[in-house]
Amino acid sequence: MSNKHDEQFERETQNARIINGKQSKPGAWPWQVSLQLLHPKLGFVGHWCGGVLLNGLNGDYWVLTAAHCISNDAFNFPFSPLWTAVVGEHDRATEDGFEQRIMIEKIYLHERFKEYHHDIALMKLQKSESLQNATDRVRPICLPTEDDVDTFQGVRCIATGWGQSKKGNKLENILHQTELPVVDNSHCKQVYGTIYNIPINDYHLCAGPITDGASGTCVGDSGGPLQCNLLDGRWYLAGITSFGSGCAKPGFPDVFTRITYYLPWIRGKLRLGGDGFHDV
Repeated sequence: MSNKHDEQFERETQNARIINGKQSKPGAWPWQVSLQLLHPKLGFVGHWCGGVLLNGLNGDYWVLTAAHCISNDAFNFPFSPLWTAVVGEHDRATEDGFEQRIMIEKIYLHERFKEYHHDIALMKLQKSESLQNATDRVRPICLPTEDDVDTFQGVRCIATGWGQSKKGNKLENILHQTELPVVDNSHCKQVYGTIYNIPINDYHLCAGPITDGASGTCVGDSGGPLQCNLLDGRWYLAGITSFGSGCAKPGFPDVFTRITYYLPWIRGKLRLGGDGFHDV
């Protein structure tokens, strides 16, 4: 990868965002999480990345997010006291009474995470009585059950986040959403491999416009969900936002961490309460 391309890619992927999306309705995505950071030197930064609320196996709750949100070129902060998960959030500028701020108990990055590969992490939430009773505004997402690479192709999939809605703007206060079709990984292999020399593997999921003239998007909040509506009417987690090529570039789909690939890793962590090693 040339220095020019490397610098361009780093610059364009610093701030993930939803481009040309629309505002979500309050409570539409009750598993959406805002991960807030307390920086050791800069103080309280606030919203840093998106995340997804999961049910544990022992009455506990977890947040699934992108590993690069926690460990990247700027910092390496896998320390639970620095992070807070905000659930029930819709408008970050106002308090409507549905928000819950929950501290993190433990953080687990994938053991093989490096740059654009195995970009997945789990955060175990501290016990909270308010989370025990699911509401319309706070509810864990369903995980897929089949390790089938074609499960989410041809169905309605939506990315959500508080990222920028226009290039150069500040983060959005209101949660936004944009519809992204899941496409074959060959499209991402061609463009990312050719231009950026980034290998696309089975653990990546490709979604977004693949032809010129399509309504382009940038990636939603890093770590946020790509959720798909399957035939049973439920929404399932297909991917978590990992990286993209830049804002609204037709022909450049966004790249997500493919959840079906990591089901053994996720379930292993949930089963052990996060303790122990379970790789894929």
